[in-house]
Amino acid sequence: MHLNQIKSFITVSQVLNFTNAARQNGVPQSTISRQINDLEQQLGVKLFYRTKRDVRLTQEGRAFLPYAQEILDAAKKGAFAVRQLHEGAEGRLSIATIDDSDQFLAMCLQEFSRKYPGIIVDLTYVSHGEPLQSEVDDPYDFHFHYLDMIPDSEEYEIRETHTTQLCFVSPKTAHADMLKPDDDTCFVDGLDLSSLPHQKFILISEEENPILYMQIMNYCQTHRFTPQIANRFSDIKSVLLSVGSGLGISILPLKAAEILSALPQTGIQVTPIDDESYAITCAVAWKKSLLNPAAELFLQIIEEHLE
Repeated sequence: MHLNQIKSFITVSQVLNFTNAARQNGVPQSTISRQINDLEQQLGVKLFYRTKRDVRLTQEGRAFLPYAQEILDAAKKGAFAVRQLHEGAEGRLSIATIDDSDQFLAMCLQEFSRKYPGIIVDLTYVSHGEPLQSEVDDPYDFHFHYLDMIPDSEEYEIRETHTTQLCFVSPKTAHADMLKPDDDTCFVDGLDLSSLPHQKFILISEEENPILYMQIMNYCQTHRFTPQIANRFSDIKSVLLSVGSGLGISILPLKAAEILSALPQTGIQVTPIDDESYAITCAVAWKKSLLNPAAELFLQIIEEHLE
């Protein structure tokens, strides 16, 4: 019994077509047929019903499938571990993340680095508008992202981690002009909401962060005004620089705005939006076929913190 036979069996069981299985594995159809025939002879059973019109798993094929997957996964894990040891590291962990997940991710990484100091961690910040790739092309062990940007796929396990609150960001000088303590206008921590239709907005672009952009539009629609958008940027620092320079106001994720507003000379005022209906849910996703031993260790820490 060879790994190529196992791989061919699994592929055919997924696509139920020998031609498509051969194309997916990058081999001639005759190779797929021969490997399946050899495997059936070794097992002494038929794994597929084959006619000119369709291909179906037999009862024996369905029974063998989970064990075949375990064999292939074990081989991949073994090859991965050997490759890591050959490279001189105890392991390597690859994570894609957005800045809204920094707090939860940092909490997990601190414990991980304390327990497993010999494992290398690769971090890649990705666009908020970048969806997950298919498992075959995915180079990351974990994705920390907005829940609504993670596709509902059988390839991934998904767990919610936290919600990120939104906030108004305004220049400190302009913020003082937006305070009206002695009338009946609606306020958010002293911020006069009636002034919002007359303000210029500096926003993160829809392409960079479609979920945030949608929530901002929802907020404006609920409060019955169309925002006057003066400019759009692909990063929060550019938005904050523009706001601090008096070019407009913005709505941003609270944690990111608070961290950057604490930097010298930003000159901005952060006002939380306490309405939870505009909060954004963040999540972590990982492949169900988790092949990396270091990723399994990190998953244990994630689950401990989620509990």
